[in-house]
Parts: sequence; structure tokens; C-alpha cells
Amino acid sequence: MLIQPQQPFDFVRTLKFILSPPAALNRRVFEPLMEHFQDGEYRRAIRIDGRPVLYGVAEERTFGEPALKVRVVKGSSGRSVHQRVQQVVSRQFSTELDLTPFLKIARNDKVLSKLVDRFLGMRIPQAPTVYECVVCAILEQQVNLTFAHQVKRALVETYGETVEFKGQHYSAFPEPHTLASATPVDLRKLQISGPKARYIIGISRAVADGQVDLEGLRSVPSEEARIRLVEHKGIGPWTAEYVCLRALGKLDHLPSADVGLQKAVQAFYRLRKVPAPARVEQIGRKWAGWRSYATFYLWLTYWEQPEWKESLLTEIYPGNRTQS
Repeated sequence: MLIQPQQPFDFVRTLKFILSPPAALNRRVFEPLMEHFQDGEYRRAIRIDGRPVLYGVAEERTFGEPALKVRVVKGSSGRSVHQRVQQVVSRQFSTELDLTPFLKIARNDKVLSKLVDRFLGMRIPQAPTVYECVVCAILEQQVNLTFAHQVKRALVETYGETVEFKGQHYSAFPEPHTLASATPVDLRKLQISGPKARYIIGISRAVADGQVDLEGLRSVPSEEARIRLVEHKGIGPWTAEYVCLRALGKLDHLPSADVGLQKAVQAFYRLRKVPAPARVEQIGRKWAGWRSYATFYLWLTYWEQPEWKESLLTEIYPGNRTQS
């Protein structure tokens, strides 16, 4: 199966975000959990029609243009499975998204214009399911990356199914019905806090019972999706904004209370102090329509070496001027 992405498209840089947290910070190294790069292709295990399927994605060129070659590595190989995998990959890498309007907006911003030069073609990677993104976002609330990765690994290894291929085990994220049957005591053993355990079990039961249709939020207006997400215990404004960015494909969300975004805005817009959410929103008004991508490109700077950041800041502000 071949997918021809809308250009510009950068598979390598998008994979860099998917495969590893920002190692430049404290030189942390994380072992692969659900995302793998083996034998020249990205591999991921998911469940389709109740069974685990391992798929692979590699870049190749067709008629001079980059394309994504998608294959079912292991699992059911029926036509419907191939179609589902192709849909997941297309959504995961936002291959049908035209970035031209965002590029036009970015060119009128002295910071974003430079970030676009660096990250041209990057897409916001989308989680295979909205449910997975919600649970992971809950796990990541108010903890550092190292601990969040540790807890997520424990959850996936305890409750997720695995696919074995050439001696390598690939884990799929746990299904809602599986975590719905867990107890807070069970999850506490994985170092998940009591409140987070109750939130995860609650949302899992709601999804498993059909009371909540998280996938259906893809097709509702952006603000409605955000409002419906925060109705659930454990999903606050930050989590809702994050899910809109990383699972629902919404283009105009600005998580202004995100500390990482605030610090990036402070550094790249030369502010004297970390901006409050209102200040971030003020700066972000000119990104209207594409605030999700502006946010994401600022987040991407955490994946870069400090030397590059300093060089870029010198280029943007030759006189080293700080704004209020």
C-alpha cells in the first residue's frame, strides 16, 4: 500500500518526535515502548477487529516524490485490515493535510518563520486511538517525562497485548475493556496515583460500555470536542487541549497554560519572565486558525541542541533585545 502525502512532508523529522522524548535535556534515553524503528521502517502494534496487528511504514520515492509504503507485518491480512491500517497511518501522519495556509501565517511571524525553515514538513503525529491519547495524557499530568514513561511502560506491559516478529516483541496499548476491569489497587501497584487510577478506570468503563464515543469527537467542531472532553473526571483544560492536538487533528488549539509552551514563548519571543496564559494567547492571536501547529513547532525546539537554539536566537535578535 502506498500513501502519497501532501507536500511538504518530512517523515524523518516526524518520526523523531514519535520515537523519542527530547534527549537533549539531561541526555535522557528511553527504550522503545510502543513505537519502534526496525529494519528501516517504523513499526507499531494496534488492535483491529479484536486482534493485534503489527504494521510497518517506510519512506520511498515514487515519480520523484516521497511516499509512504505501508504494510501489515504480522496479523490478519484481509482487505478490510489493510484498509484500516492505511486509514490509521494516513491519520497518524496527517498525510492529507495541506500545510500551505499555516506556512503563509508563519512567514509573517519572525519566530515561526525560522521554525518553519527548520521543521518544514513536520506533522503533528496523531495517536492511533483517541482513547490511548486520553489515558496517556492523564498519566503525564504533573509528572516529569522519565516517570511518565516508566508508568506508561508498566501499564502497557501489564495490560497490553504483544505481537512477536523476528524475536522482537511489539506491545499494543491496552483496550478500554481491559483497563475497565482493573481496580485502583491494581493500578496503584504500577505507581499510578489513586486519583489517576480512578480517572483511567472511569473513562475506560465509559468507553467500553458505549456511553462515551471518543472517536466520534473527530467529526465535531473543535470547541465542542474540548467541552465534551472536560466533562470527564481527570480531563482538565490542558488534557483536553492536548488530546485535540494529538488525537483529534484539531488545528486551532493553544494550550496556553502549558509550562513547556510558556517557556518556549519566553525564550523565542525574548520576554523578561515566563508569560501567563493571557500573554501567550495575546501573542498567539496572529496564529489564528493554525495555533495547534504554532504550538507544536515551538514544542519541537525541545528536541534540538542548545547550540542551535542560541544560533537561531542570535539570528532573530542581532541586538539581543528583550521584550516586556
